[in-house]
Amino acid sequence: MLKYIPLLFLMLFFSEESLAQSYNSKSKKAVKCFQKAVKLFDNDKYKSLELADKALSLDENFTDALLLKAELCHELNDDTTALLSYERILEIDSMDFPKIAISLSKLYAEFLCFDNSIKILNWYLSLENQKKHLREIAEHQLILSEFQKSLVENPVNYNPINIGNVVNSSDDEYVNQFYVNDNKLIFTKKYKINDSHYDLFEENVFVSTLYDSVWIMPQLLLSNVNKIGAANISYDDNKIYFSACADPYGSCDIYYVYYENGNWSQPINIRSINSSEWESQPCVSYDGKDLFFVRADKKLGTSDIFISHLNDNNEWSKPYCLDSVINTKGNEMAPFIHHDGKTLYFSSDTHLGMGGYDLFMSQRNDRGEWTKPQNLGYPLNTHADEINIVISNDASTAFISSDKDDGKSYDIYKFDLDENFRPRPVELSLPSDEDLYAEKLNRQETIVLNNIYFDFDSSELSLSSETTVDLIVTMLNTYPDLKIEIIGHTDDMGDADYNIVLSKKRADAVMEALINKGVSSDRIKTTGLGASKPLVPNDIDEYRTINRRVEIKKI
Repeated sequence: MLKYIPLLFLMLFFSEESLAQSYNSKSKKAVKCFQKAVKLFDNDKYKSLELADKALSLDENFTDALLLKAELCHELNDDTTALLSYERILEIDSMDFPKIAISLSKLYAEFLCFDNSIKILNWYLSLENQKKHLREIAEHQLILSEFQKSLVENPVNYNPINIGNVVNSSDDEYVNQFYVNDNKLIFTKKYKINDSHYDLFEENVFVSTLYDSVWIMPQLLLSNVNKIGAANISYDDNKIYFSACADPYGSCDIYYVYYENGNWSQPINIRSINSSEWESQPCVSYDGKDLFFVRADKKLGTSDIFISHLNDNNEWSKPYCLDSVINTKGNEMAPFIHHDGKTLYFSSDTHLGMGGYDLFMSQRNDRGEWTKPQNLGYPLNTHADEINIVISNDASTAFISSDKDDGKSYDIYKFDLDENFRPRPVELSLPSDEDLYAEKLNRQETIVLNNIYFDFDSSELSLSSETTVDLIVTMLNTYPDLKIEIIGHTDDMGDADYNIVLSKKRADAVMEALINKGVSSDRIKTTGLGASKPLVPNDIDEYRTINRRVEIKKI
């Protein structure tokens, strides 16, 4: 649902004819200031507010000026002053502008004052001779306020943790997928183009890996494809679906790339599902048979969730819109189908909720029918926008995107999902650690070795390193043709040249441990890079410890 609907009768103030009407003030100077303020409403709201205040200084009971001030303050995000101005109007004469009860009720609800919201709506609905369409708005707002009150009085278990400024920034970050096979978080970043004189933005998809309980600095998901968004990796790790706006076939379309012979293919437009409309936000089911996505209608300005099925020819079928149980006359977006193939999460601005976009859950039964969406509750959903959610395969951990902290940019948060909204846990069949390492190396990925730690200014392996050393030995014995390069790193403390030498000694220490366990030195090369490639900023001791590391890659 929308946070706020401007009062339609205020349009009277913005016509030339209205300047000749009578006002609720006997002060000619106050009326003159008010008329000037009305003329500036669209082009200079701050000056308009200044003139409205001047009119009120000349007549503090001038309800027309109070109404204009309330509208201006709401437009300028000063909802406290807007609320007080509306209250003051009703205090002076409740019948001057009784319709403001609708806007006042919305503000009461925004401040979680639901009893006040319900009371003022019931008062308005008791009045006679109110226009039908305004009564309908008030009746809907009453249902909404009562629903929101029930959510707040029955809060869900929710303790979101901002995943930190290594991933989050002053730009917008939208979570796309938590790739459990490798603790990878896939997300879209929307950022301003630095060399532009205008407010131009572009999107790209990044990946960050959880290493030692810390998210490392994000990298582009695809080095050969730029300006894409809303990516989703198939669970065999061989396809990546994403949206891009670079094809004349439609304004924005859904594409995929596939992995073959050590490289990702060029993007392929999925023409069977794309149209002349806007398609985005793909999400593929765990079994790879269902593709959910969002299609926006340019004429109506709304968006719906669609689904396509993979047919026997390994092609995506003609998509269809999910029924009215899921889709409304408003906007539905950001579908996420859990690993169980039955539980769908999505965001909507029209299903009953706390305000803006809320997050919902629906489940598909054996007949393919979707259950009535459940609001994920308060305080997960707020009067801000909550627009993306992804759930881990074990159904316990979730990530969302929200602008709840400052209302200016979207960040990613992690939390334990309330048990009432958890899908069925799915146990994934994962490869052994040595097979996973070998697979990543064959994809030319660089692997950070877990549990290989060094004290400051030291190249001596700790006792905890032996488990990882044994894992590498097992991998090299299992894949006898595999050769590796061991790369040492340091934090940024000390002289740069000295750190290069120290990092080489750290790589050599791992090589020596492998040789002592029977690995041929012919299969190993070592390099030291010093502090030139940190995983995380070197601004706290915890991060410096993480940057003192060793990596391996395939030669």
